[in-house]
Amino acid sequence: MELKFHDNYKEYDDRDLVNKIITKPYNEEAAAYLIYNRYNPLLSKLYRDTFQKDTSWYEHCLGDLFEYLKGKNQDWNKLRTFQWRCKLGPWLGKTARNRFVEIKSALIGKENIIISIDVDDEGKAPVQLSDDDIEEYDIIQRRIILMEAIGKLTDLDQKFVVLKRLQGYNSREIAELMKKMWNKKGIVRIDKGKRVIPSAGYVDVRMQRAKEELKRLIVTLD
Repeated sequence: MELKFHDNYKEYDDRDLVNKIITKPYNEEAAAYLIYNRYNPLLSKLYRDTFQKDTSWYEHCLGDLFEYLKGKNQDWNKLRTFQWRCKLGPWLGKTARNRFVEIKSALIGKENIIISIDVDDEGKAPVQLSDDDIEEYDIIQRRIILMEAIGKLTDLDQKFVVLKRLQGYNSREIAELMKKMWNKKGIVRIDKGKRVIPSAGYVDVRMQRAKEELKRLIVTLD
């Protein structure tokens, strides 16, 4: 399946593509081309070897691989570890296989995952960026645009809650993860003279602001 990209990445070799990805300002579209296009046949085969006939998790696995290579600091530190002592394909294949195996049990336990960044409110129908009724082509295109937009978020907390929401965490779980992240990075937030402690409510506020900013960014990318 051919996807639409702003640049003609087909003309780049693997080394040039990787350099575009890991060099600031970090070309996430090039990363999407690498995973969703150039190495899609290899990754599809590895996925089938791991998940057998169940193809329902393939796009989620590719999205997880994208985020894994990008790393916690969003600087592609995992991809950066590749030293070109062999071709990129075997290394990427081994990395993907290990990742697929690692997340398989968690994925099979979930009945449905939708690309959504909305709060889990039982009283409201979620506003989804894509759903099961959209053609596979459109789903991938929207994921590429969404990942680009997330990469452009300048607020650390907004980016954190969006990425964790996409990984399936609820607001309370994200708040706990945020506490650990703040402690690790030595982050202290003060609001009206009081120290901010991440809570589900705080996460929901950051999520809402992130959604508003993402909608603005997506318009510029679409």
